[in-house]
Amino acid sequence: MIQSNDVNKVSDEDWEEFKRCAARDELYYTGPGDLLDTPEGREKFCRLNESGMFRKPDPDFPGYQIYVFNNQGEGMVIKKRSRVDPALMEDVEYNAAGAEISRSYEPA
Repeated sequence: MIQSNDVNKVSDEDWEEFKRCAARDELYYTGPGDLLDTPEGREKFCRLNESGMFRKPDPDFPGYQIYVFNNQGEGMVIKKRSRVDPALMEDVEYNAAGAEISRSYEPA
C-alpha cells in the first residue's frame, strides 16, 4: 500500500510509474494522503505534469469530482465542492512550491 509521504521518495524518472500505481491504490488515490494533500506533493505534481486540467473522484462527495488546473512549473488551482457549504465550489490557488496563495468560493 502506498503511504502519504511516498511521493517525496519517488525519483523524477519513476514519476509516471508511480502515478499509475497511485491511481490503482484506492486509499492513496481517493483518501487522505493523496499527493495533492501536502505542499511537497503539490510541488512535484506541478513540476512533473504537463499544463492542463486533471480530475479525480471526490472522496468526501461521491458522484462529484476534484479538478486540478495545472500550469507546469508555475502553480495550480484545485477546485472542489466546499466542505463548509456544499452549495459552493472552493477554488484554492497554489504556487509552484505547493504553498497556498489564495482561496475563493463560487456557486456550485
